[in-house]
Amino acid sequence: MFYEPSKNNHGLSRNPFKSCTVPRCIGWISTKNEDGSDNIAPYSQFTNLTFDPPLVIFSANQNVFKDRKTTIKNAERTGEFIYNMVPYDLRDQMNLTSSIEVPEGMDKFEYAGLTKVPGNLVNVMRVGESPIQYECKYLQTIRIQANSNIATVDVIVGEVIGIHIDDDVITDGKVDIPKIKPLARLGYFDYTVVEKSFEIPAPRVSPEKQAFVDVGLEGKAEQKVD
Repeated sequence: MFYEPSKNNHGLSRNPFKSCTVPRCIGWISTKNEDGSDNIAPYSQFTNLTFDPPLVIFSANQNVFKDRKTTIKNAERTGEFIYNMVPYDLRDQMNLTSSIEVPEGMDKFEYAGLTKVPGNLVNVMRVGESPIQYECKYLQTIRIQANSNIATVDVIVGEVIGIHIDDDVITDGKVDIPKIKPLARLGYFDYTVVEKSFEIPAPRVSPEKQAFVDVGLEGKAEQKVD
């Protein structure tokens, strides 16, 4: 089949677009609210942008009230945020933090029963139960107008200035992804989980070019290549 998104002429009962770019890592983003309370919410449009310096990017559409998301406002105002990895064991807590109807006077950490742990370099709480967290410095917002009011999107770029990794998920000097079982978003209301991995060595090139290949693929930002 072929269809044009602007015409929405796919002929299916549900729009397939978000099911064709998968799996998408869930950016569980924690920030500090204006009143000093703590906020956390999941965003399924999140990824690394580059590795030198390490940058991440996530986007958020306007909410159902046609207002910008609290996470976006907080990141811009404070200049910082934290990404928390979502393992399979925290799937229910992650889902709770997506709610737009949290009881008055209760922040989303408390609402979802999450343990607050202060960041080392930023004034933001991280999820104590999460195996990996990035402390991030806000860099910029790219705002893209949409065809409809609710779809207008804010794209946040942040620099990773600190990384927490639970020692229990490190095996033979590498982060053990199958042990973590990170959650990822598919389309519709569907999710998946990473339970296995395999290695594919990159094609070998001439020795003078191999160093550039290794730096790029492994993200060896500390290595200088002439």
